[in-house]
Amino acid sequence: MERGVYAAAAGGLSSLRMLQVISNNLANVNTVGFKAERLVTRQQEFSDTLASTLKEAPARAPSDHLRTPGVTDIATFTDFTPGPISETGNPLDAALVKDSHFFAVQTAEGEAYTRAGNFTIDANGFLVTPDGYPVLGEGGPISIDRSSAKITSNGTIMTDQNVLGRVRVVEIPDLSQLRRQGGSRFMVEGGAQPANIEDPQLIPQAVEMPNISVVQSMVDLINANRAFESYTKSVRTINELDETALRGARTTG
Repeated sequence: MERGVYAAAAGGLSSLRMLQVISNNLANVNTVGFKAERLVTRQQEFSDTLASTLKEAPARAPSDHLRTPGVTDIATFTDFTPGPISETGNPLDAALVKDSHFFAVQTAEGEAYTRAGNFTIDANGFLVTPDGYPVLGEGGPISIDRSSAKITSNGTIMTDQNVLGRVRVVEIPDLSQLRRQGGSRFMVEGGAQPANIEDPQLIPQAVEMPNISVVQSMVDLINANRAFESYTKSVRTINELDETALRGARTTG
């Protein structure tokens, strides 16, 4: 393959993936507790190319890949930097103070963890997330039979002077063990067991908003779109030059 096409195609694929990541972040700009995805790329080495994986590949100059640098879309990672706290006035809302703390919820796939503290009460009287997953307390799902309940700064759920339960907060020191399950929920990989926090610190009647800057994301989106257009234009230009050279060779031949 023409070296220029190879390099431009590699850059174009990276820009396309960047567009997808930024678009998904912007789509969740109002999702409570959402953590942004970031793209990781690196300079491509010759060992990444298809030719290097073939058993009977022709010999290549050692500096071949140096003359044709590209990028490899390695992966995306979740940015767990804290988002801004927004006061809601809702007595069943709560925001976590420490970055490594998460609420525990029950899903069909098992126990999951979230920073989204915008809770509500379902038709059966249980404390649930906005998409209907039960919020876990010290003994399982939390049953609330009174609409006047509120969550206090240590996670206790009270109505007047009566204690109805306490939301379970866990600590996950190594955030790289978390795998996104959907939206703002995560599950722990590798069999790690999060530690229960006996006296968590919460901000009542508030929620943590996404850690996404709309302005910066729009700037990044424009830059990624322009980069993608530039790479595709480069591929077209190189192809046109190749066709011109071939026509010239046939004419002179």
